[in-house]
Amino acid sequence: MRQSIGIPMGIDPAPFWANLYLYSYEEEFISNLVDSGEKVRARHFHACRRFIDDLCAMNDGGEFGRSFSEIYPEELELKVEHSGDHATFLCIDVTIENKKFIYKLYDKRDDFPFSIVRMPHMSSNIPSTIVYSALVGEFLRIGRSTLKLQHFTPKAEELLDRMIAQGAKVSISKKKILKIMSDHPEDFSQFKTEHNTLVENLFLKYRN
Repeated sequence: MRQSIGIPMGIDPAPFWANLYLYSYEEEFISNLVDSGEKVRARHFHACRRFIDDLCAMNDGGEFGRSFSEIYPEELELKVEHSGDHATFLCIDVTIENKKFIYKLYDKRDDFPFSIVRMPHMSSNIPSTIVYSALVGEFLRIGRSTLKLQHFTPKAEELLDRMIAQGAKVSISKKKILKIMSDHPEDFSQFKTEHNTLVENLFLKYRN
């Protein structure tokens, strides 16, 4: 069978082809706007971001919604998943509150009606360093993707509960997390809390 619509899927270069395919239409559209003297309209797209087939259009005054049919071919079907003051894009949940973007980590697996296996288990046939590397890597991701401490704490506690239940030692985990926070202070500065205080609060339940 020969595919006649769209581009190949399921092979290694497919994401790159998809990005290039969509970019070709977007670049042509913006270039035509600029060449025709519609630079003001073109600037409305300055905050639009796309990753493969997920696109986020913020602060565009609704311009993308009015223009998408001019950008992409008819056979490309677009669906609006979110609009208004709240949306999720890739692994970020964004809400507009008092004209400010409030962002936090979003993982669609949290919405699954069943539990899934995440992160390596200490009983598996891998070096223990991989377990702790996964722990601090995810901890850093939560910090980078979250603005408010009230949203960071539940996610961090959930991560610790899961990893300690899967064999990570409390003392080593605590040491590794303090180290990653010391190495990347800018990714936790938004919480306006001393690193030691924040970590002590997270590990409070494990003292006994």
